[in-house]
Amino acid sequence: MIHHLSIVLALGVLAASAEKEPPRQDLLRFSNGDQLHGSFAGIGAGAKIAWNRDDVTGAIELSSTEIRQVVLNGGRPRKALGSLSCVTLVDGDRIPGVLKSLDDKTVVLETSFAGPVTLPRDRVAMVAPSPLGGRLIYHGPYEGEEWSAVNMATPEGVPAAPAGKDAKDDPTKPGHWKFSGSAWYWQGTRPGTALVRKEGMPDRSVVRFNLAWKNRMSMAFAFHADFQRPKEPEDGVVGNAAANQFPADASAFPKLFGSSYVLQMSGNSVLLYRAGFDEGGKPSIEAIRSNSYSARLGESDNVTVELRCNRQSGEISLFINDEFFGQWSEGAAGAGTTAYAGKGTGFGFMVQSMNSPVRISDIVMAEWNGMPDSARSLQVEDQDIVLLANGTDRFSGKVTGFQDGMVLLDGRYGGFRFPLDDLAEIRFARGSLAKPLESTVGEMTIHLSPLGRVTGKPVEGTATHVRLLTPSAGEWNVDLAPATILDFNPSNSFLDDWDVQF
Repeated sequence: MIHHLSIVLALGVLAASAEKEPPRQDLLRFSNGDQLHGSFAGIGAGAKIAWNRDDVTGAIELSSTEIRQVVLNGGRPRKALGSLSCVTLVDGDRIPGVLKSLDDKTVVLETSFAGPVTLPRDRVAMVAPSPLGGRLIYHGPYEGEEWSAVNMATPEGVPAAPAGKDAKDDPTKPGHWKFSGSAWYWQGTRPGTALVRKEGMPDRSVVRFNLAWKNRMSMAFAFHADFQRPKEPEDGVVGNAAANQFPADASAFPKLFGSSYVLQMSGNSVLLYRAGFDEGGKPSIEAIRSNSYSARLGESDNVTVELRCNRQSGEISLFINDEFFGQWSEGAAGAGTTAYAGKGTGFGFMVQSMNSPVRISDIVMAEWNGMPDSARSLQVEDQDIVLLANGTDRFSGKVTGFQDGMVLLDGRYGGFRFPLDDLAEIRFARGSLAKPLESTVGEMTIHLSPLGRVTGKPVEGTATHVRLLTPSAGEWNVDLAPATILDFNPSNSFLDDWDVQF
């Protein structure tokens, strides 16, 4: 119950702040790369998008087949969802809502954006009353001002790029991160500039983000960073070569991130570093080579990364695309020479490879309840898995129902009853799930904040609501207040234009 209340309170603060925000313009992105500011006015017959502009009388009608996406209100929800509780469908949609009933045939949710919805059980892969296990701290990005950029020459913050000029035109200046449409983009030819938040990461943390790239990728993610470095004469910029001014290899980690851990991800490997300074103030970088892991990130151009770390116990676990990838065991904070290396509460990203555009989006930071793994890593063919919110207890068997606030499980050693508030996840047996449906022409995907994705065919809609025919559960009247993006023809291909001129 404590976890549930803390999440609701945190989301209430986010919702209140969102409601106080002044209205922002919507952005229409066309499939050919063009874009148009204005305001979304609804969807008409034949999936025609209505669009308003101050300089045009009456609404403009556009075919949804020509539109890639609509970014609503500058990528910020008008009202965030009040709970993280959700279900995940076999096709990847995440439906936010609170469980109301469950049996062999259906799962019923009460949602704040579409009222009560009934889902076929065989299309539900997971029910997650408390998917993160703890308090939500950050979800975004929605504001470029929430972040800062640093490099070796300017540890206090890189000045913004001059208007109308690309920093890559001047080899003596650092590259720049650019914010657009709820994502950060790196398109510079020279690496060496880190995108950071210098606070907000608790001792026990779970952080998730979506990473997309073109060409060969090498990416560093620093966590529990304090961004502190001793004042040394050599801190000043020496020489004129851009490579000397803005190094992007592991030697730069201590001066960029201070005492921290840095996860280095490349096309064929993932490696964890300890970064910091010795007693004499000399930078120190140490690769934890005994626990390096092979990867094949070069074969994909889009992954979801999830890191779980506990400064109190020294546990660090990595998941890629919701599958367990690797684990490291460090000393707990204050444990002498083997003490946990990350001393701060910040985190950040840095591209390390030349000419490798990168997009960072869907960043979530939350408290971690300390569970060493997730039910996702224990999902089996013929049994349901129930994971408790305490992070340590899990049970297998057959989930038979939900009555009077209790989830019923028929286990190997008898029947169990679990209060819903005590559960983190229910993973249904893979063998009981239907195959994902193929996408059909005319579908759209509505992204909800902070965590949610709903797909279906739009029937009609206004600026505030859309009637959506979902493939699994019939027609819903979706409130767009928590929506951030409407995807009509999304592309995750490396052929994306990645136009960041928001």
